[in-house]
Amino acid sequence: MLRILRPTTASRFIRFYSSETTSHVTPNFKKEPLTPLAKHLRDSVKVTGPLSLSHFMREVLVNPLKGYYMEGDVFGKQGDFVTSPEISQVFGELCGIWYLTEWMRLGRPDKTQLIEFGPGRGTLMSDMLRTLSQFPHFYKTITDVHLVEASPGLRKMQRAALVKGSGDKDVTRIEGNEHEAPIETITRQDGVRVSWHDGIEVVPDQWSFVMAHEFFDALPIHSFEKTGSEWREMMVDMDDTEESEHNFRIVKSPNPTAMTKSYLSDKKFDIDFKDGDRVDISPDCWGVMEKIAQYLDRNGGSGLAIDYGQDYIQGDTLRAIKDHKIIHPMCDPGSADLSADVDFSFLKQAILQGSGVSAYGPITQKDFLQSLGIQARIEQLFKNAKSSAARKTLLDGAERLMDPELMGRIYKVLAFSKEPNTIKEEPVGFEKKKCLLESDK
Repeated sequence: MLRILRPTTASRFIRFYSSETTSHVTPNFKKEPLTPLAKHLRDSVKVTGPLSLSHFMREVLVNPLKGYYMEGDVFGKQGDFVTSPEISQVFGELCGIWYLTEWMRLGRPDKTQLIEFGPGRGTLMSDMLRTLSQFPHFYKTITDVHLVEASPGLRKMQRAALVKGSGDKDVTRIEGNEHEAPIETITRQDGVRVSWHDGIEVVPDQWSFVMAHEFFDALPIHSFEKTGSEWREMMVDMDDTEESEHNFRIVKSPNPTAMTKSYLSDKKFDIDFKDGDRVDISPDCWGVMEKIAQYLDRNGGSGLAIDYGQDYIQGDTLRAIKDHKIIHPMCDPGSADLSADVDFSFLKQAILQGSGVSAYGPITQKDFLQSLGIQARIEQLFKNAKSSAARKTLLDGAERLMDPELMGRIYKVLAFSKEPNTIKEEPVGFEKKKCLLESDK
């Protein structure tokens, strides 16, 4: 789930906060209060020792003890960051048009459904459905919308955006087995069912469109630093010193961890990196994308992953955002968003290994939106705008989405689809951008 105020290159500020470089920090800070979540994290460190960044991120973002995303609305000017669909309706409209072109490219199936991961306020899905409803031959094929969302507060906001005027009494809860939470379902006036799930594992099998917009950046990472000829994992430990106001600090593991051995055994990590370099790896990103690919391989369909990041492995990209500003990632856990740059090369490997799904890109957000006709749509809306203020908002929003110095370049778009052998053309915007595994090149 992303955020406008992202640096356009990988941030290096985590190194400043590692345990080896705190001697120059002004002493005698007053410590932050220990919230219930911070106390839980402190107790975990006392029992198990320093936590991996992955474990820390997961607890901070989705722990029921006031995890960041569990409370509700964190988006918009009054929240901590602004997402692309909140900037301009055109973003969601053009994403909807892309899915329409995919429906036509892949054979116009009779039944389709939409699956979105991390739907935020529901703005993106609402804009896509509104746009797609203008194409009745396609829209009548949509039976369901499935939203993969962990936050009870955000589920309520999504329901308000997608099913106007609905209340708790309108929601049907379908009990799962002992390992599954109840599935919440509600039907829109146009007959499309909207359901909420904890994961794609419980989404019914059907030909599907998948959207993962600003979702992968919020999945936990493991971070490693090259130390001599070995790699050391960066961990989160208690900070009981008077040199920082924070209760936690990032430290380097004294020995290789199990995760180090699992993910950095490839010889390329010895050859391509020098002492002091860092790399971020997200097994969660791989796991989710692999499940998406297997789902589409089984059922057919197409999807998009849109996020900020690069098409190669990076390091030192963990950051926290609060009130539209980047802050220390150890500050008051649960009060700020934590995220990291997405490694799109990693997502492509997860798609291509073990499934028959094709991957395309990534391309920049600017190129993606241009290929779908953003200029023509902006001109149309500009002519119909009823005030100078509305016209200015429209143009400012388009600039933020497209400007390479803002969101146009750092945001990337990866497409993936299960294609019949008879399909020869690529998805709109991804002509000649088909990806291959190294062994297939």
